[in-house]
Formats: sequence, C-alpha cells, structure tokens
Amino acid sequence: MKVFLTNHTKTILKPLEDISSELNLDITEIYPHSIDESLKAVTPDIAIINWTDSMGEETDTIIKKFKAIKSPPFILLLSTKEATNELMNGILSGADDYLIMPFTKDELRLKFNVIKKHIVNTKALIKTKRKLMRYAKEDPVTSVLNRRALLDEILNEMRRSSRRGDFICAIMINLRNYNELLNKMGVKIFDIFLGEFSSKLKKSIRPYDKIGRFDLSRFIIFLPQARNDDAQKVSERIIKNIQSQKFKYKEDYIEPSVSIGISELDPDDMQRDDKFDDNIINDLILESFIRRSEFATSTADEKGKNSIEVYTF
Repeated sequence: MKVFLTNHTKTILKPLEDISSELNLDITEIYPHSIDESLKAVTPDIAIINWTDSMGEETDTIIKKFKAIKSPPFILLLSTKEATNELMNGILSGADDYLIMPFTKDELRLKFNVIKKHIVNTKALIKTKRKLMRYAKEDPVTSVLNRRALLDEILNEMRRSSRRGDFICAIMINLRNYNELLNKMGVKIFDIFLGEFSSKLKKSIRPYDKIGRFDLSRFIIFLPQARNDDAQKVSERIIKNIQSQKFKYKEDYIEPSVSIGISELDPDDMQRDDKFDDNIINDLILESFIRRSEFATSTADEKGKNSIEVYTF
C-alpha cells in the first residue's frame, strides 16, 4: 500500500518503517506545501497526518486536498491526548480515523490491518457499484446500450445539436433472419453470435456515435453531426463488414441478413432547453424520429437481403 506521511517526526517514522516490510507499505514523506505536486505523481492508499495545535487550519486544508481527488485515500490523523478535542475538527473535515500518540509498534500494526481491511472492502464496493451502473445501461448479451439508455443519449444529443444547429441521423438495423438463426444455433450460441454481430456494428461507426439494442432483432445507431449521405456511407460499411468476415457455426458459415433504415432530424425541429415542456416536446419528436427509421427499415425489408432505405417525406 502506498502511504503519504505528512508533518512527520522520527517518533512516528520509526515504528512505520519497522512494520513497512511486513505490511508491504511504500512510505513517502511529504510536506504540506508539496501535496499538490505529490498527488499529481501518485495517488496514495493511506494518508497519515500528524495533527499539531499550531497547524489546525493548515491540516484542515490538507485533508480537503486529499478528499478532492478522484480516489481519495484513507486519512489517519495522529495526535496526543491533549489535542483530542481538536481531532474532532479533523474528523469533521473528512479524516477517516485517528490514533493517539505515543503508540507501540503492535498498536500501529493493528490499526493498519484494520485500515487495510477497510480499503479492500471499499474497493470491492466501488467495483460492484460500477458494474451495476454499467449493467443498468448495457444490454447484457451484446454489451451495447439498452433501449432506455440509448433513448436518453439521443435526447441529450438532440438538445446539444439544436443549440449547435447540427443535423443528426438514426440508422436502424434489423436482423431479418433472427428467428431462423436462433432456432438453428440455440440460445447460448446465438447470444455469442449476437455479441460478435454487435461488435461488427461498433467497428463500423465513429467513437462518439451511439449504438444500442432497440429490441430483440433491431439495433439503432445514432449519428451526431450527420446527414443522410453520411448515414448511407456508414450503412454500406456495416453491410461490408458483416459480409467480409463470416460467422462460423459447426461446419457452416452463418450469414446474417439485415435491412437498414435511415432517418434525418433537422435541428430546427428540436427543442434546445431543459425545461419541462421542451422535454415533453423532444420526447414526441424522438418518437417520430425513431418511427421514421422503422418505416424506412420496413421498406428496406421488402426489397430483400442487405437493403438500405432512406426515409423521405
């Protein structure tokens, strides 16, 4: 564990060094004026601050600097019995725990084992929270945005595009032989196929474009700052990527059949503010925007395999 030791003394440093090898501590001695530079170089797991009466306000500032970084360290305050009342200010400022001096090496070892357990549990909790947040937005089979998350992204971009005066486009991709492939491969293998299929879709678009699974057999790609001609090129690239690398199942090569519909949205049709009425209007505009893509996709489906249709009024 990386440890920052601030305002240290030999009395504090010696027992820390004695247990550093046993607990795998990487101790860095820093000074109050150099904290900002030190934090740019490395983020510690633990910050130990020696609290003294003469640096109450300064210690409060140090604590706030540690707490302001993205992954703040566990902050341990050290002080004497005489300064116990002052330690309350440090705890209220954001410190996590304290230890009264003088202390033995065994007391310090015990405290660090408790802190280590806290850090491990906190990191596990953060990791779990990030997974839950990701799963709340992602389709579990394809790892692209789920329907709700995709529509939220489009609504946000609609407001931005309206302010900038940019056109936006939606591409709907319908996997025409969805049921046929599902029956042939079974659910588990078909899910793997869908993951590879969506990966090819993602490789066909720009990093800032958005892709999501609209329903079982249909995906939507949302293109900011794009017109119908741009969406047409992306659609052609999608079909090319699907055809260039076959999906192998047992001894056969699976060939997905798609139909693609494109629709365009004028920035003048969108509401740019985040007011309640504007949000309602944008919801209705988004519904119409998606329906136009659906209509174009249905027309492309009637034309046959790997057809592209641009919606026109």
